[in-house]
Amino acid sequence: MISLIIPTTTKNQNYTDNIVSNIRSIYPDESQVEIIVEQNDTVTLGINYNNAVAKANGDKIILLHNDMVLKHGFIEQMEQDIAENRITTYTRVEPPIYNDMYPGKVILDCGTDLETFDSDKFNQYSVTPELINGGSQLFFGCMRKDYIGIDGYTFKMFCEDDDLHRRYKMSGFEHKVSSAHVYHFVSKTSRASNDSQQIEIQSNRNYIRKWGSRTCPVKYNIAFVVKNCTPNLLPVFEPHCDRLYVDDHYGTMIPSYIESEQPNTKFDLLTRVLNTNLNDPFHENDIVVEFDANDVTNDNIYILQQLPEILHDQGEPGKFTIEVFNLHVTDLIEYQSDLVQLT
Repeated sequence: MISLIIPTTTKNQNYTDNIVSNIRSIYPDESQVEIIVEQNDTVTLGINYNNAVAKANGDKIILLHNDMVLKHGFIEQMEQDIAENRITTYTRVEPPIYNDMYPGKVILDCGTDLETFDSDKFNQYSVTPELINGGSQLFFGCMRKDYIGIDGYTFKMFCEDDDLHRRYKMSGFEHKVSSAHVYHFVSKTSRASNDSQQIEIQSNRNYIRKWGSRTCPVKYNIAFVVKNCTPNLLPVFEPHCDRLYVDDHYGTMIPSYIESEQPNTKFDLLTRVLNTNLNDPFHENDIVVEFDANDVTNDNIYILQQLPEILHDQGEPGKFTIEVFNLHVTDLIEYQSDLVQLT
């Protein structure tokens, strides 16, 4: 048996009904193809996925979106391509809404919604039957035992896919793209809400809080000690370090920031944003970066944003200065392996 995982909300119920009907018309045997629809408006997309996978009976699972149409042969090809220690992304055929290209995506306009969907055009299209390197986003299948879970606590929507694939790669999984393909109408659920753009911004900030960087393979314990910090600069600096120490002489700047920002993150800002007058950064952190906020410009702020890469290349403890930033590196302990498994 193979289990098809479809998380959804009460929005766009017609798409959920359509994909279930579509699957059953091609694969009527429920003992061979299991459909698990997890509909819950009160949890994140990732938790919806995790809850659905927990109910799966199949040895193999495929994560789907409700705004898709499967093609004949999809299950057969995915069953062939899914293997142990492999994340197998299926190919999505999509209308020209987002024109970025990568392995596993084909742009072909067969309609932008159910009303305009040209099933004949889609069914006549074929993908070269090959298994290629690559794969991204939450469009994949794997062995059920290999599913490590989506971090639906850190991310409400967006970035949970980057986080998941990062953890899979760190665990040694190979990533392949299958010729098995679906038609994907694109973002009928994830971008249906009016606040999706703000959620995406918050998710990117939380990704940096979690991993320290978008690109660096390692995670360090880094603290910023900032003189002359202002309320406008707190949100600029805070996500890029594990602790941010500022001179809050009147005791109002930090509480105000925490009150406004805490609803957007599961990270405890009370332990991340601290008053320099009350705390000693040099005994609490492996790496301390001291600077004056008045000296930070658009030309040098990239140093803070790329600090994990710089430290990784520099490769040894010590004290040194990079432009306006004074670094005290006591240790270069790496913490990324602590983030692979969900806790």
